[in-house]
Amino acid sequence: MVSMISKEVRKIWEDHEEEFCGLIRIPSVYDESTVSSKMPCGESVHRAYRYMMKICADAGLTIREYDNRVFSASLGEGERVDIASHLDVVEPGSGWTHDPFGADCENGCIYGRGTQDMKSGGWAAFLALLLLKESKVPVKREFRLVFGTDEERTMDDMKHYLHKAGRPGFAFSPDCEFPLYYGEKGALMWTLSGRYSGKIKHLTAGVQCNVVSPHAEAELRDGTFLSREGKAAHASRPEEGESATVALLKELREILPDDNVITRLYGFFEDAFGQSAGIAKDVSPVGALTMNLGILSITDEGELSAQIDVRYPAGVSSDTIFKVFSDCFSDLSPDMPYDDPPTMADPDDPHIKALQKAYEEVVGNEPELRISGGVSYAKVFGGNCVTFGPVPENAEKLAHQRDEWISVDACLQATEIYYKSFLKLNEI
Repeated sequence: MVSMISKEVRKIWEDHEEEFCGLIRIPSVYDESTVSSKMPCGESVHRAYRYMMKICADAGLTIREYDNRVFSASLGEGERVDIASHLDVVEPGSGWTHDPFGADCENGCIYGRGTQDMKSGGWAAFLALLLLKESKVPVKREFRLVFGTDEERTMDDMKHYLHKAGRPGFAFSPDCEFPLYYGEKGALMWTLSGRYSGKIKHLTAGVQCNVVSPHAEAELRDGTFLSREGKAAHASRPEEGESATVALLKELREILPDDNVITRLYGFFEDAFGQSAGIAKDVSPVGALTMNLGILSITDEGELSAQIDVRYPAGVSSDTIFKVFSDCFSDLSPDMPYDDPPTMADPDDPHIKALQKAYEEVVGNEPELRISGGVSYAKVFGGNCVTFGPVPENAEKLAHQRDEWISVDACLQATEIYYKSFLKLNEI
């Protein structure tokens, strides 16, 4: 995998590896309890923001701040190429065999939440820009690293940035995997909120809307306690996880066959591709609709709430699939507070061709263009932004999973690809 890695890339990684591990050690999860105007996503995310900004400033890059939500670090002048990364991560969840914020190094791999999603991508792009700076190649455009803080929740940070800074001529986000994704499925959130009067005293399931639920538990009014463990995964890849919530609903349905709410919830979300709900659309690996019951809660006071993540392919109407959902749960105030339609870049764009050529030079394979089920900053940028690395094509995908890790070899490869990409984009 790394046969084409230059000695310059190896040296710059070695010189800065400990700083990268320092970034992984910051538990940059959104924390509402410490939110302020200075720290819009809480203290820990802000700490990662300041940490990365100081590193970029010390490297001699030009820094611009956007109200403590986004900062940019740039080299050169002229037409802008933005490289959009995020510093926030999802909750680690349980079941780790390594400290999720320890940056443990073992067998050439670095463990920690955010190693794949996506601190490594932003870091590799940073190192690549340093190489460009040190190369003394005349820079004919502005290469701008853009670091956001709220990608895992709302992406309002990047919307704010683009409102202030305007749109670049081209952008890519190192927030996926190689080879190159030139489009993303639509992404939406459904919610439920209402009264529950059945035999469940309380129920708590899931950690985040866009994470396959790793744990779910419930207590019945007769004192029976039930608990189920699953396997966390990114909501766009439900086949890589096991939903503890769905497993718990299945058992509850068997114990409480007369509970209409539980029966409906299990029946609708039993299949993560919408077949049991009657909304399955294109079951191919690229085009499948996916559906994740990320959060489900029933309180002691009988308040039920839920958050559902849905990814849908081009050609599917979000209103059509929402109608099926709302008809099934009309008594629980269904809502669709978030809906971002599919996006697509032009595969013949010369900027995309430059990225493809850089990838081919390093890896040796002609890169296939793909459509992603993930949601990245590319959605906010629109049709002139793609996702590009950093995870190798055939590597295990561990975003939002326990024991998330990335290999040093993968980081080296990404740095080499991004450096060559900058050189080729500079020639356009």
